[in-house]
Amino acid sequence: MRLRTCSHIGCHTKLPIGTTYCDKHKALHNTTTVSTRINQRTYNQEQRNQEANTFYHSKQWTKMRSYVYARDMGMCQITGQPILNDGRYITDHVHPLSIAPDEKLDSNNLWLLSIEAHNIKTMIEQQLLNSPNGKNKAKHVTKEWYTKRVLSYMAKQRSVKHEQTNTN
Repeated sequence: MRLRTCSHIGCHTKLPIGTTYCDKHKALHNTTTVSTRINQRTYNQEQRNQEANTFYHSKQWTKMRSYVYARDMGMCQITGQPILNDGRYITDHVHPLSIAPDEKLDSNNLWLLSIEAHNIKTMIEQQLLNSPNGKNKAKHVTKEWYTKRVLSYMAKQRSVKHEQTNTN
């Protein structure tokens, strides 16, 4: 019988081909998936612009999202880490949909990001948008600019965690 390892990060349990998670991690994955779906549904209904919500559920977006995953070979374009093709990856607009709607399906404006990198990139993007002339700046920023800032932020966070660990 051919075997593979559990898809949970750090778990090396051997499983038959076609099985994704070991019994220990299957429940965790299912719980996480359910809470993620509930949070996403709430976000879509209460916070997201309904025009954007319609777009993100369109067939065009679904196809483009899959294309970007394949093009970027399942790797976060900021960290270089692999991302599982389990539907929970982020295909991100470099120039946000809200300020560059003409680029919404432009593959040059899309990249694959891990959830962590996406959350940090979004935080930096919000700071940029809230700065003087922010919309214009955000419309012209590059992937390289975001990559540098996100990696710098991640390094600072690791340094702070390391310092906290050493002081305890």
